[in-house]
Amino acid sequence: MIAKLLANRVRRMYLGGGRIDAFCGVPADVSDGVPRPEDWLASTTQAFNGAVEISGEGLGRFEDGRLVKDVAGALPILVKLLDSDERLVIQAHPTVPCAKQLFNSRVGKTECWYFLPGTAPDACVYLGFKPGVTREEWERAVWKNVELWKYGIMDGTTRSTCSTRLKNPLLEMLHRVPVAPGDFVFVDGGVPHAIGAGCFMVELQEPSDLMVVAERFTPSGRRIPDAKMHGGVGWERMFDVYEYEDLDYEEVCRRYVRRGFSRKERKDHKAFCVCGPEFTDKFCMWRVLGGARVALPRESSVVVVTDGAGQVNGVDVKKGDRLLVYGEKSVDVQGGASLVVCA
Repeated sequence: MIAKLLANRVRRMYLGGGRIDAFCGVPADVSDGVPRPEDWLASTTQAFNGAVEISGEGLGRFEDGRLVKDVAGALPILVKLLDSDERLVIQAHPTVPCAKQLFNSRVGKTECWYFLPGTAPDACVYLGFKPGVTREEWERAVWKNVELWKYGIMDGTTRSTCSTRLKNPLLEMLHRVPVAPGDFVFVDGGVPHAIGAGCFMVELQEPSDLMVVAERFTPSGRRIPDAKMHGGVGWERMFDVYEYEDLDYEEVCRRYVRRGFSRKERKDHKAFCVCGPEFTDKFCMWRVLGGARVALPRESSVVVVTDGAGQVNGVDVKKGDRLLVYGEKSVDVQGGASLVVCA
């Protein structure tokens, strides 16, 4: 089975979403003023926002209205389109052992990012502790940051102005990594990180919405609820989610960053692995162009058509289409379509 998916926009605290609208060729819907900068593709994972929860938010549907989980069961991955108009707050996600211990979850939230055209020329991400950062130093810096915003700034306008003027000591403790379309970044569980403004990506991860957050306010001044900050595990145990491994910049890039996949495309590589067992056994990702075929290791996979038009396993597709492939042994692409395939 191969079936197209409905849009599945999810509320988040940060601003964005316009690049997803343009990518999918749909008008923006900002009628309620709530940012929905992510589209969760074929999701069988409930979203968690830490404040007003909406039953079923985050669960994907086919074009005929059926829930993906009712057809394919619980998928072992979660795939998103993500568009950031501002930097996301600094956060970390649990490893599998940490998720079992603190969140009573069988899955953690290791993730990876493949950057699409539309990513801003000055885009970056923040990734990993710099050398010398200890747990004690990180805890002090987080609490100082929270207290600064709590007592030093009174309204959202002032917060927004101040956030552009004041140097954020938490960001100074992480590596700033420039990114461009065609780049790939892997984020292991426990690694502190923040996606910068102007990033447009396919995100592939374990199927959870588990995280802890190090900042009280977004750069634009939106207050992060307590439950979203500590993820439900409490203020003291939230610091157990981080892995306190300090790496220099070169080691961070060697371990987690791959560049130049767009150059491989120009050299007429029709299909190649972007994320494989050299990074993780939890998921994999391929870049596939028209005329190529990729064998699938799992019963279910998610496809994003990133450019052009053609056929995927005989189904007509165009840029912006999102599909679930279920019970197929391969993805076969014909015509001028370019895909990201996640499994």
